[in-house]
Amino acid sequence: MRNVLLSLVVFAVLVSGAVGGTLATWSDSETSLGNVIETGSLDLRVNNADDLPWGTGVPVKVNITCMIPCKVFGPYKVDLWNAGQCENASHAYIHVKNVTCSNVEAKEGSGYLNRTLNPDGLRMPEPELVAQYGGKVDCTTVPGVGRIGENCTLDDYIYMWIMLDNTTTPKIGTTYPNTTCVYQGKMNASVCSEMYLFDLMPCTPRSIYLWFHLPQPSEEDFGLNYIPNPGQTGYDPQEYTKFNDWPSWALMKDKISFDMEFDLWLEDP
Repeated sequence: MRNVLLSLVVFAVLVSGAVGGTLATWSDSETSLGNVIETGSLDLRVNNADDLPWGTGVPVKVNITCMIPCKVFGPYKVDLWNAGQCENASHAYIHVKNVTCSNVEAKEGSGYLNRTLNPDGLRMPEPELVAQYGGKVDCTTVPGVGRIGENCTLDDYIYMWIMLDNTTTPKIGTTYPNTTCVYQGKMNASVCSEMYLFDLMPCTPRSIYLWFHLPQPSEEDFGLNYIPNPGQTGYDPQEYTKFNDWPSWALMKDKISFDMEFDLWLEDP
């Protein structure tokens, strides 16, 4: 009986070996070491500068200290640079914000006190005072057009262009294609809205050019009558008129300050 059981065990082992096949004799394996996933970055620089405290601060790009009507000021060049590491185009935007308007006080002895109850005793140039509060323009008494230019109304008058090239001096009334002009219109219409500039590839700088213009408000804009030159008997639009468009005096010594924020956005591929 014992020999029968032993024979059955040997037979079972032989059968299992035949079913399982031959055991592997050789094997090899390789290991990939040091695998890394590292995120990229966007690094927008304006004129190769970063905001504080990461950089030295982006410098002032627009500084007009004596704007006068009917003249176009510019171009003010702004260079944008994507110093990031991602090899994808990112969308660049401009955002005009934090707009404040104020009246610049005339020098002592050259201006007149504001005719309002101003606790600071603000001094204004005489033509500005007459245009805003009324008075004499030559021999004609005018009612005044109000305090335009102050309290953030100056941006109602200033026109702004954001151009993509520096080959054209813009003019009011001319429409430019969006391939060369990002924005054209009154400055107040651009405030608090992000405007797309272009796609910005890494290490490929691009520039925009800012232009500004102050039109000359006329008395007709306020429903007032034309004031002729002394001795002039009629209205001749071809003749130089010393006191024509006198409401523009109300914009003397006014000031607007604003920030320009530049944004870079990498869209989902």
